[in-house]
Amino acid sequence: MKIGIIIGSVREGRIGESIGAWVAERAAVQEDAADVEWELLDLKDFRLPVMTDENWAQDPEGPAEVHRWRDAVEECDGFVFVTPEYNRNIPGAFKNAYDLLSRQWMDKTLAIVAYGGLGGVRANEAWRVTTAAYNMHVVGASVNLIRRVDFPGGQLALTDHHDASLAKVLARLVALTRAVTSERDRVTG
Repeated sequence: MKIGIIIGSVREGRIGESIGAWVAERAAVQEDAADVEWELLDLKDFRLPVMTDENWAQDPEGPAEVHRWRDAVEECDGFVFVTPEYNRNIPGAFKNAYDLLSRQWMDKTLAIVAYGGLGGVRANEAWRVTTAAYNMHVVGASVNLIRRVDFPGGQLALTDHHDASLAKVLARLVALTRAVTSERDRVTG
């Protein structure tokens, strides 16, 4: 079972990179997840173009960056979206990356680690609505980091509470992913 941890910000000076590193570090020692391969997928590394053709992912002549992104997402059974909230919504680059694909998201699982002025709650909710189109199964609990509280001096300041909250969300994601992949394998097997 493979779960991708997607860093959804591509801005210079972003704090999402430190959050993604924290999630990956905690996931690597997550109890009851020895069978899980965790992969950090940083959107910035993919250098995705703005979508001008809805079929790029399937088109053999489509951009190589889009194909590399498609293949990385296709390999995963579930995801952790590390998402900032920009202007009370999902970041444009992250939404573009999501929209470049379709069936690669279908019937997969998702946990959300959001951050922003109010803890990224509006991006969190927007992702829940957006991912419903592909029948993604979203963990009910999430981690929400408040910029002015959890990032004194612009740096992520973790506490035992943060680690406990993330461990709970990751445990639920792993259990949900097992159930969904087992059912998917049963139906398609």
